[in-house]
Amino acid sequence: MNLFPSVEQLTHRPAGAGKVFFADTRSWGAGSDSNEGTDPNYPLATVTAALAKATAGRHDYIFLLDGYDNDEVSIVVNKSATHIIGLGTDSHRSPFVWLLVNAGALPVFTLQGNNSANCEIAGFTLGADATHPCITTKVGASTELVFAHLHHLSFAAALDPAFVAQDGIVQLDGTGLDGILIEDCTFGQQLVRDGIRFKTFYQGMIRRCLFRGVPGIGIDQIATGAATGVPDILDNSFWQKTAQDKGSSITITDGGGGAIHGNHTVSNGGHAGNNPYLDTSTGTDTTTLNGWGENFLGDTVKYPAFA
Repeated sequence: MNLFPSVEQLTHRPAGAGKVFFADTRSWGAGSDSNEGTDPNYPLATVTAALAKATAGRHDYIFLLDGYDNDEVSIVVNKSATHIIGLGTDSHRSPFVWLLVNAGALPVFTLQGNNSANCEIAGFTLGADATHPCITTKVGASTELVFAHLHHLSFAAALDPAFVAQDGIVQLDGTGLDGILIEDCTFGQQLVRDGIRFKTFYQGMIRRCLFRGVPGIGIDQIATGAATGVPDILDNSFWQKTAQDKGSSITITDGGGGAIHGNHTVSNGGHAGNNPYLDTSTGTDTTTLNGWGENFLGDTVKYPAFA
C-alpha cells in the first residue's frame, strides 16, 4: 500500500471505491468548509466537515493536504470504513501532518464504537494536552470498537512544545477493542503518562511501535478480572531514559491469552533496575494464559515478573 499516493491517483479512483475529500486544517491555510472538498485546490478547513460529507461503510478517504488546529472540538470518527490520512506536501510537514484541536483540552480523535468500525487513521503527528489523550475510544455505550487500523502515527513526539498529551491511545469505556491493529507508531517523551492504555482488547495486535522515553508505561492494561482480553504484542521497542520501574514497558493484568514476543527494552540506566515486563493476571508463571516468548532487556532475554 502506498500511504502517500499522488493527487492524480487520488482523483481517478475506480467506481465503487468511495469518494475522496481533501482538507487543509491550518488556521492560515487555504481550506474552507463552504467548499465541496473534492478538489484539492479547494479543500475543506476541518476534518469534522469532511466526515460530515462522508458516507458510512463506503470506504471514503479524507486526505489532509496540511494540518494544524482548525478543528474546534474532538474529531468524532462516526462513519464506519472511513480512511483519514495525513498526506502532507512536498515542502511542509510531510510525511506526517501535524494535528491539534484548537481548544486544546480535548482528544484529537474520538473513536465511537461500532460507528468507527473498519476505520483507518494514519500519517499524523498528534498532540492534545496534559489531561487528555491523543486518541480515545470513549463510546458512551456498551459497543465494541472493531477492526480499526491505526498506523504511522506519532504521539506527542514532535519538538514543538504544543504537542503534549496525557496518553497516546486510551480505551475509556465500552465493551472493548476487537480486532484492532496498532502498528508502526511512535510514542514520545512529551506524553505525561502512558503510550497505550487499555482495559479490554480482544484478538488485536500492537506491533513494531517505538516507545521513546514515555514517562509512564509503554503498553499498560489497567483492567483486572477474568477474560478482559489481551492483544498480541509483537516486536515493539522501548527506550527509557533511566533505569526502568517494574512493568514500565509492558504491564498485563489479565490472562486473556495474548502472545507477547520479540519486544526490546533499552535504557540510559545501563539496563539496571526492575523487570520492564510484568504479568499480574494470576501471580504465577504456571497459571497465566498469556504466551510470553523471548523479550529482551538490552541483549538479555527477560521473562516477566509475575507479582
